[in-house]
Amino acid sequence: MSAVLSIRDLFKAGYLSSLDLHLAEALQRISAEKDPLVALGAAVACRATTSGHVCADLASVISTPALGSGGDPVPGASWPELDVWVTALCESELVGNGEDASPLVLENNRRLYLGKYWDLQQRLVAEIEARIALPPDSPDDELLRRGIKRLFGSDESGPDWQKAAAVAALRNNFTVISGGPGTGKTTTIVKIIVLLIESALASGEQAPLIDLLAPTGKAATRLEEAVRAAGSKLELEDEVRQRIPGEGATLHRRLGYNPRGFGSFRHGRKNPLGADVVIVDEASMIDLAMMTRLFEAIPRSSRLILLGDEHQLASVEAGAILGDICNSQREDGWSASFSEKLADITGHDYPSAATEETPALADCIVELQKSYRFDESSGIGRFARLVRNGKAAEAIECLQAAEYKDISLLPPAAPEALQESIRELIIERYGSYLEHGDPIQRMEAFNSFRILCAHRLGPHGFYHLNELVEATLDSAGLLEFEGAWYHGQPIMITRNDYQLELFNGDTGLVVRDEERDGALRAQFIDPDGRIRSFAPARLPPHETAYAMTIHKSQGSEFERVFVVLPDGPSALLSRELIYTAITRARKEVLLLGSEETITSGIEKRIERASGLQNALWGNG
Repeated sequence: MSAVLSIRDLFKAGYLSSLDLHLAEALQRISAEKDPLVALGAAVACRATTSGHVCADLASVISTPALGSGGDPVPGASWPELDVWVTALCESELVGNGEDASPLVLENNRRLYLGKYWDLQQRLVAEIEARIALPPDSPDDELLRRGIKRLFGSDESGPDWQKAAAVAALRNNFTVISGGPGTGKTTTIVKIIVLLIESALASGEQAPLIDLLAPTGKAATRLEEAVRAAGSKLELEDEVRQRIPGEGATLHRRLGYNPRGFGSFRHGRKNPLGADVVIVDEASMIDLAMMTRLFEAIPRSSRLILLGDEHQLASVEAGAILGDICNSQREDGWSASFSEKLADITGHDYPSAATEETPALADCIVELQKSYRFDESSGIGRFARLVRNGKAAEAIECLQAAEYKDISLLPPAAPEALQESIRELIIERYGSYLEHGDPIQRMEAFNSFRILCAHRLGPHGFYHLNELVEATLDSAGLLEFEGAWYHGQPIMITRNDYQLELFNGDTGLVVRDEERDGALRAQFIDPDGRIRSFAPARLPPHETAYAMTIHKSQGSEFERVFVVLPDGPSALLSRELIYTAITRARKEVLLLGSEETITSGIEKRIERASGLQNALWGNG
């Protein structure tokens, strides 16, 4: 019988990080705990949070071999039996059940939490449940009926999911509007904003104060631009139009992040935001800690509307919060009473759940299902649906089908042949943006195309692809290097700088400024068209941005994308990663990779351990 894995052996093999090891050993030192299984649990729980999980699912942990940094199982030892491990944890003073403060919390004899993450999860559950239980003053049904008919039209074909989203948002203090690309999330939210403003004015009240927020500066800018564009297309009274919010902000900025205050925020439960309505885009990117702080900073009497795509990549930090809230395994349909209300107001029939005990949360979630960007002739739309549903074989057939002109597959290339295989593509897509003298047109031309990578490192990674593009453009005589920066260099900010108002994800171009004797300046375009220029040396941390990682591309859209997948097995490649990559494109997707790589990615679904879904839905 092999020995049980020790934290020191796991650390030496590369399975545990220094943080995991030191946390476990520190807990041993400050307590009388001597059982190595408890230390093992602490280390595994810590490792789980740095891997994106909220907790360690012990049953899942022991079902998977512990792999070292080289990808090989740690030799000479094995995981303990689940019941033995759970018994040791239950007998330890370091482990509680959540009722009292403890370094570790064990839930359902299966999920092991660091105390901090258990606390965050419970606080979020309490906030969601309290908000759902406090319905707002909703508009008169007749007023809402007329407003929806005027703004959304009277098409008799149904069900109309955008109308359903509007009714849900007007009748709930908490609403999630989920939907893939082109389903009209922004159009819907603008019409919801109009309905809220019109309802308040019709009642003789002041128009609501509305915040537009997003996890990143890039996503906030996109939300701001999209709201402004959608609002301009509606026929509205001047008083209503003037009250549509025109500025977006990041969550960190709006909540008042204090980088010198150990991650503290100015706004919270004791100092809430002064907004009546808070709209948050790209909610799938929000981790557990930030989502909890967001909920606590918004008065429960105010409306909170989350926008996002539950099928996209989850947050970089711990949790897949939007996915847990939406619960992809939930039974289709709302409560009978809500379905009846929808039918009454919209004139469309909607499905109701088969059970009478529909959780109240179900009536707060609407998934937009009709794409207005991709029709049946769109390969991108069909491929995205197949990837989302895990249908790998059909997805490959879609890529190979000659009828779809907007999506195609290039065979993988060996590292030494990669540059030559994509040389023409690089020159075609990146060779002309510098021909535009106007800064706005130049930036628009550059942003029409982007290379997306699954990895940062390796021959098909972000760093190498950027070097490859530079070398290709240089060999074609399209670049002139001048030291650390050069004319035409695209850059992406990687760290927020509130003083310069440059935020993580902002993209600009380094260009010669003829008004400054040809000196190189980094230009960024604000949503209102204002051009801001900086000396490159003043910029916060940044990277060259011909290519970017798929994770970094969340919140962005491009006319065309070139997705470079790894040549061979990849721990990062997943259904969510591929889906996120292809849905960044509006018109064309070109993938570089093998059928085997794409198939394995589609078949692999990211599972993040958490008790949030169970706490909200009672299903696991």
